[in-house]
Amino acid sequence: MSYKCIVIDDEALAIDVLSDYIGKFPPLELVGSFDSPLKAMNAILNGAVDLIFLDINMPDMNGISFYENLPIKPKVIFTTAYSDFAVKGFEINAIDYLVKPFSFERFFMAVNKLMTSGKPIPFPQANSINFAFSESQDYIFVKAEYSSIKINLKDIVLLEGYKDYVKIHLLNESKPILTLSSIKHYETSLFSKGFVRVHKRHIISIDKIETISRNRVKLKNKEEFILIGASYKDFFYELVVNNKL
Repeated sequence: MSYKCIVIDDEALAIDVLSDYIGKFPPLELVGSFDSPLKAMNAILNGAVDLIFLDINMPDMNGISFYENLPIKPKVIFTTAYSDFAVKGFEINAIDYLVKPFSFERFFMAVNKLMTSGKPIPFPQANSINFAFSESQDYIFVKAEYSSIKINLKDIVLLEGYKDYVKIHLLNESKPILTLSSIKHYETSLFSKGFVRVHKRHIISIDKIETISRNRVKLKNKEEFILIGASYKDFFYELVVNNKL
């Protein structure tokens, strides 16, 4: 049996990843991809969709609310970088929940549920997707461009977070590495490695700080200043400037 599916996600990178995975799995046929739930309405209401890969946290509309209000409900696999929607998610008979970034193997497991029983499974816990570091570990592996890339911590200047992905800026590279993840995943693990969060979007390497002026930080090999957010300012100055923590 063939399943016609669509992808709804406001991030182009997430759509590209899912499109690639779907193309590797013959029982699935991708019939459309949309960056907004509202743009997908016609395809769904026309009955041309068997399965939706649906992002939860989108600017126009929450994916769960969108699905709940559909008069026609195809099967759904939710995709998200957050676990904040777990309680609400239990109320919906979803095939599975994929927490970004996810591998092809994890994607295959989700789709296989559709092919078999289609029974819902518990939402993954947030700590199952955090990166773990040993005390001596001085590198991380990140998923980017369908590969796992090893990055030495000493080469990281800045981590810049967006909704579902993070840009990792390296010391001697002009182009950052883009990975499907969230900035929160790195905050706790990297703190003991000489990194500090200074803004809701930014984690910086303390070792790469050149100057601090007017609540802004200048980093090595970076022309632009990084703003120190109001909610992070006191902690930052105590840690970095006053060395009290």
